[in-house]
Amino acid sequence: MSTPDPTSGVRERLLALPSVVTKKMFGAEAYFVGAAMFAFFAPGSVVLRLPHTAFADAVATGLARPFLSMGAATLNGWAEVPLAGRELESVDPLLRAAHTSGTHAARSAARRRRPQRARRVRSRSGR
Repeated sequence: MSTPDPTSGVRERLLALPSVVTKKMFGAEAYFVGAAMFAFFAPGSVVLRLPHTAFADAVATGLARPFLSMGAATLNGWAEVPLAGRELESVDPLLRAAHTSGTHAARSAARRRRPQRARRVRSRSGR
């Protein structure tokens, strides 16, 4: 009897969250809300972008560890959550926190992209 793949259950949970889309990034499936990526899979784990307090709590309780990529630890709250032997219900609060964080980031990015009013430029006579 084979052991079920824990990533498939996490994928289902991620896709059940509002406005989530997937894209391939660096050969892995990444999860986005708007333009903001908030989750992707690494071998045997899910990597989530968490708000500071959720990140600190998850690392302090041993539920997650800082995601180490190119030598950058704790960069922007990315946490690696190992899935082997874990009840998926224990990951749900982190998935929701990452999704909420992505939703806020997407809104902020949308506000930054809004075109600003064009300034009036007075033409000078004689030129």
